[in-house]
Amino acid sequence: MESLGGEGEHPRYRWAILFASFFAFVAYAFAFQEAAPLFDSIMQEFDVSRAEAGLVMSMVLLPGIFLSLPAGFFVKKYGVRRVGFLSLVCVVLGCFVTATANSFIMLLAGRLILGVGGAFIVTNTPAVIAQWFTREELGKAMGIYGINMPLATIIGLSSASVFVLAYDWRFPFYISLAVGITAAAVFVVAVREGPFAGHESKANARQAIGNFEIWKVGLVWLFFNAAALSFTTWATDLFQNYKGMPKVYASFLATLLMWGAIFCVPIFGWMSDRTGRRRPFAVTGSLLMTLAFVALAYTSNMALVVSILALGVTAAMVPPIASALPAEILGPTLASVGFGITGICLNLGAASAQPLFGFLLDVTESYTFCFLGMAALSAIGAFAAYTLKTN
Repeated sequence: MESLGGEGEHPRYRWAILFASFFAFVAYAFAFQEAAPLFDSIMQEFDVSRAEAGLVMSMVLLPGIFLSLPAGFFVKKYGVRRVGFLSLVCVVLGCFVTATANSFIMLLAGRLILGVGGAFIVTNTPAVIAQWFTREELGKAMGIYGINMPLATIIGLSSASVFVLAYDWRFPFYISLAVGITAAAVFVVAVREGPFAGHESKANARQAIGNFEIWKVGLVWLFFNAAALSFTTWATDLFQNYKGMPKVYASFLATLLMWGAIFCVPIFGWMSDRTGRRRPFAVTGSLLMTLAFVALAYTSNMALVVSILALGVTAAMVPPIASALPAEILGPTLASVGFGITGICLNLGAASAQPLFGFLLDVTESYTFCFLGMAALSAIGAFAAYTLKTN
């Protein structure tokens, strides 16, 4: 790729694009992640089990399994600005329906609407970035963009834990509604098609879908998110009920994974640019995540805190790689199709794993078994990363 977007007519505007895309994803991810600390209140109000409470998370991810790939084609046809704005409208509507739900079914309906918006946001926002950044800067840009889920998780878990004690479980969803409205306004004002949007691609959309390397990147992303999001969803419950920790402290420990990611994801993205290598980061990160989950299963007190921090640092190796490879493999024109494929895998992994671990807790009541299950998912992800043919 030539440096048209990086050094051409708008050398600084690409950073405004990055911020607007980042903020749009944070608005969605914040609404998604803040539900986990509210499980106890939701279970009490609607008289549901842990496995059913897990549906509050997986229902958001379900639309992405079916809509991520069509979203890639919508982005290609209608443009990133229009699709992104309508996606954020769905986020706002989903938060409103969830906050005002008078039954568990209505609550799930609100989460489903949120998921529809999220399916398009997950595909659209990285495609925007790929239109504005050169290959030499893509790892760094995606590393900064990759802070989105960690930041949203930290804010979501921490604020929801406090707000549910001060108010009730509905209040955090009204907060996310306001965040969604703000993000929609920023997106529609700032975002436009990038200088790389019209570049010719060597492949067409059908060839992109059949590209085996993209699906392998998707598998890495599937098992990474299945493990990482299962941790952020159930860690508060596990620490509170099996380690006897107060709710706020348990939620804080659950966010430590994301604190490590916030500081390290941009660094690993930049390092992958400097070295020109992507695969070693994905393989090493997934393997070290496996070891960190095993440590979590058998440690407590300060060793537990250190294990979570180690998990956060090692997990930070994977997101910038999984976000940069679709654009590198398919080019910026077809990047949205690639992100649609990885979006399917992301949502499939997270949507199936979170209720599965809720079921395992209901059946086994085993703290150790749950973390070993997360370790197994990371190990499979490491194998998938090892099979990648990219550098």
